Amino acid sequence: MSEATRPFTPTAQQRDLDLDWIKGLACIGMLLLHATIMAGLPPKHWLWTVQFEVIHQFYAWFFMASGMNVYRAAQRDMGKPWVRSVASYELVTLALFALGILYSINRRTLGHMELFQGVAACTAVTYLVARRRWPSWALIVISVLLFGATTHYAYMYYNFPIADRFIPPANQALKGIAVTVDLGQVQDITFVFTRKGFNTLINSLIAQFPMWERFLFVHFSLLPWVSWFLLGVVVMRWAGTKYEKLLWIMFVVFLAVSFLPKWYVPRTSLDFYLRGKVDFLFRSSAMAGLSILSARRWYKGIKPINKKIEFIGRESFLIFILQWFTVDVFGIPLIAAAEITGRKTWILFPLLQAATIFLTFRYTKYFAERRNRTIGDKNYLRNWLGLTVGFFVLALVFYNRAPAISYVLSFPVIIGVGMAFPAVRLVIRGALKPRKPVKQ
Repeated sequence: MSEATRPFTPTAQQRDLDLDWIKGLACIGMLLLHATIMAGLPPKHWLWTVQFEVIHQFYAWFFMASGMNVYRAAQRDMGKPWVRSVASYELVTLALFALGILYSINRRTLGHMELFQGVAACTAVTYLVARRRWPSWALIVISVLLFGATTHYAYMYYNFPIADRFIPPANQALKGIAVTVDLGQVQDITFVFTRKGFNTLINSLIAQFPMWERFLFVHFSLLPWVSWFLLGVVVMRWAGTKYEKLLWIMFVVFLAVSFLPKWYVPRTSLDFYLRGKVDFLFRSSAMAGLSILSARRWYKGIKPINKKIEFIGRESFLIFILQWFTVDVFGIPLIAAAEITGRKTWILFPLLQAATIFLTFRYTKYFAERRNRTIGDKNYLRNWLGLTVGFFVLALVFYNRAPAISYVLSFPVIIGVGMAFPAVRLVIRGALKPRKPVKQ
């Protein structure tokens, strides 16, 4: 890699600082949410309701802003050869999808659509749509229809008996566990321990879904998340134009629609895997859209705290990975202490939230600076990929035999994913860099 490509500095590229700020706020919301869960806050407690009614909207912020970034990238590539530019972008998303599989071993969700697989799939689809210049009205209609498909799927499975579908005799993860409740009644925040290992009950159950269902509908699946990417394309096109008022009207209508159905607050892991509820989809869309439009119009980014939030948004990839070093290391002992002593250790969740934000920011700053300083080194990619794949194989070997060992071994894997992907992206873009621009 030449010296010309050595610095990996996102700030050197043309960026929308308001989008970095929005994504940074979304990441902070995600950190707060995960700390809330891992502190063991009771799902029926009013504090849980308050936390999630506020925090859970931030997912749509991140995905809509990401769709806007994809549109920006597609616009930059308009003057480049179609085959090379599309191949470059789509191969990068494929690399993210593959590395996301390695990342999922840390969450014990191999075979599920975790965050990075979802982002990769949505990015791949949205880039093609943006390059083909699909009309904005069609993207809005498609997004709403996909919300409907997701809602239908989620509601269909909430009243489906587990015993009729998810307990095949060969399923060792569930062997000996009597399950007689419906999916909508599963309370599975605690771990299920068996002689063969441990896993959350819901992860064992979701693993029985057909792969195509998991790809389309379950957790960070293509649906409904790609709808927010597509809406982000529309926002990017219309914001600051004469059509912007239509966006304001649309998101206000979305907000009104969100209050028509039954109020939804996620209280089980199943709620997070099948979150396609009308009020969540439309309220999240409305809050994200109105917030982004406001930021586009009024954000200045002058105060130092805003610069830190922008940094978090730029480094969201590392933020998502490095949070687990705090969330898990402090959260799991809190839950274990509660089970052993009977004390309400969850009342410490504000401390865990503060520690998660502060320490994750510090971790991210360290690893981002290290990446920027060394990414041009000759052996950078080889070393980080070697570490990632090597520890993944070890963690996979112990995945069921010794889950605790597998879990510990998975942390070098996720660091490797965070450090290797930017270099993989540079290699792909360098190999497929268009030789010369094409006239429009």
